Amino acid sequence: MKYFVPGFAILLFMACQTNTAKDTTASEEVHPQETKDTTTKDTTALPVTAETNATVNDSLNDLAAVIAGMTEHSTFYPATTGSSAYQQYYKTFNTRWQSFDSSRISKLKTFQSGELKTVVPHQNTLFYPFSGPDILYANCFFPDAEKYVMIGLEPVGSLPDFSSADSVGGYFDKLNTSLNAILKFSFFRTISMSSDLKNKQVDGTLHVLLLFLKRNGHAIANIKPLTIDSLGNVVYQSSFKTLKSANFKSKGVEITFVTPENITKTVTYFSMNAADDGLKSNPGFVTYLKQLKTFTTYLKGASYLMHKSNFSIIRNSILAQSTSVVQDDSGIAMHYFTNSGFQWSYQLFGQYTRPIPMFSNCYQKDLDSLYKQQGSKDIGFGIGYNFRDKNSNFMVAVKQ
Repeated sequence: MKYFVPGFAILLFMACQTNTAKDTTASEEVHPQETKDTTTKDTTALPVTAETNATVNDSLNDLAAVIAGMTEHSTFYPATTGSSAYQQYYKTFNTRWQSFDSSRISKLKTFQSGELKTVVPHQNTLFYPFSGPDILYANCFFPDAEKYVMIGLEPVGSLPDFSSADSVGGYFDKLNTSLNAILKFSFFRTISMSSDLKNKQVDGTLHVLLLFLKRNGHAIANIKPLTIDSLGNVVYQSSFKTLKSANFKSKGVEITFVTPENITKTVTYFSMNAADDGLKSNPGFVTYLKQLKTFTTYLKGASYLMHKSNFSIIRNSILAQSTSVVQDDSGIAMHYFTNSGFQWSYQLFGQYTRPIPMFSNCYQKDLDSLYKQQGSKDIGFGIGYNFRDKNSNFMVAVKQ
């Protein structure tokens, strides 16, 4: 099926699938090891039970450091880090990240501690649909969450293959390119991700998730491919190859990581169709979502999809289960909050201007009126489609 967002040449494609997930508790953890030819391999390990005090996996953590360009010489991947391609990536990307860190991340964290933390009620779970691999903003804005659940159309992918000099050079070139939009505009562009995260070298979100987690100071404990069965249960898969080849409605990855404060947390990313037709044929995921009970929802750069009637299931789930919704105007339209049957209080930031031309038909008169009547506070940085500082809008809706 295809979704065309007005003004965007965005192809949102999900094949008709049959959920063949088995009710099993067997799984495999991925332990990449670099052999003499630098090939990354998978081996089996830990059981599937939730890890409350996880141990850092040295090889996975080292792999994340290589992907993030944070180690000049790797213990587990010496051939990769010894290559000229990696050394060039290591130098240029560190410079690029330092500039981004000082100009953007520091402002995100200041906004979180000075504003968001005071108005958003704490929840252990953050739900971030239409996220792509953006664990970066989710983690910066909601650092106290223990579980991050993310949804996107982009594939999960697999761990990188560093089996040849050509694959190493191509990998880091593609990885660097895939970050252009998020580092410049604050959001991933769907049309770019269709090529940036669906190629031989960088084949999905897993690569960027690991990069952002590592760059935010976390250590990697475990990585598990998974799906959701028809009853809403998590079913871990034996390998990413198995996950990729299977005909599941929801394909996911769970990354267990350890914070600098030695707290174990998880991020789970699902590649799936979140439109009504996709969720109607995927009742297991709807059940899974209900089993999360309450959560905070974050929405950014969401292509105004939940303004539309054919995204009502996920929109209604968010409104029913969220204790608060933090979003720009591309998330849930204002009138859905008003007519949700719940009472909400609103804290507004930035200023609401008309959407960019490609989304001009998504202007919200009621949101404009709310900004004018209630007033707003400064953000201090650009975010969302109107990413220029003076045009950005940011709303916190708290259920009463």
